[in-house]
This record gives sequence, structure tokens and C-alpha cells, in this order.
Amino acid sequence: MDAGDREALDHFVRTRKSTIELLERVPDDWLARKADGENMTLGWLFMHVARAPDWWMEYCMQDGKGWQRPGAGVFARDTIQDALSSSIDRVLAFFEREGEDLMGKKFELVPEKSEGEGSWSGRNRVLYLADHEVHHRGKMILSLRQWGMSDFPAMLS
Repeated sequence: MDAGDREALDHFVRTRKSTIELLERVPDDWLARKADGENMTLGWLFMHVARAPDWWMEYCMQDGKGWQRPGAGVFARDTIQDALSSSIDRVLAFFEREGEDLMGKKFELVPEKSEGEGSWSGRNRVLYLADHEVHHRGKMILSLRQWGMSDFPAMLS
């Protein structure tokens, strides 16, 4: 793995850790709330971010470890926390394997499983996952601001 690939993985991890820190600051009862103009609860947004890497690892990188669709309803903090943490481990375990350039390897969606198609490098997907998380983290912060929160963890990259 070259220095740029290491930096991309580290960026994903820093982004995820900032999201975990954000979750730790949210009151439990706020996880069931929906912000004005939002279709999903705050807890669902956190779980969506947590499970997104698992979807890509299963249906594109095909690591064989499965994926669970986030269900409807309220998610408990510990369930969200576990999903956020385990997906860091899953991504790192896959891309840090010795002797394989998985960041540079091309991966394709499995059409019969994903209802989509496309081909991306591992590097591209790691950067996409960080971008996806930042997008949804912005939605979360907007919701939290609507509800009066003002102390947010820094997103350092």
C-alpha cells in the first residue's frame, strides 16, 4: 500500500471516529426524532452511515461477510455504536491485507444482488465512503442544530 492509499484509509477512519464522537453527544431520545424536511430519524441516519461500508464490502468488494438492511424504527445507541465500529474494522481488515493491492484493484457490483452496475477501484470506494458519511453527517448536524445543539466534534482531515 502506498502513502496515498494509507492516507485515504486514515481519512475514512478519522471521519468515522468523528461520527462516533457525534453520536456520543446526542441525547438518547433524539435518536427517534426527525428533523424538519427529513424522512428518516436521526438514529436511522446514523445506522445508514454505519452500514454503508458493509453494503459495499458485500456487493462490490465481495468479502463474504454479509450485509443487513437497516430496518425502520428506532435504533439504540449501542446498536449504532457497534455497527459504526465494526464497519471500520471490516474495511481496514480487507484493504490492509498483506501482499495485495486491493486499493488499486477494480471491483464490480454484483448486478443480481445490488440492482446496479459499475466498476471502481478500492481506493475510489474508500474515498466514496468517507464522502457519503460526510454528506449524511452534515444532515445530522443540521437536524441537531434545529433542536438546539451547538457543540459538535471537529471533522479534521
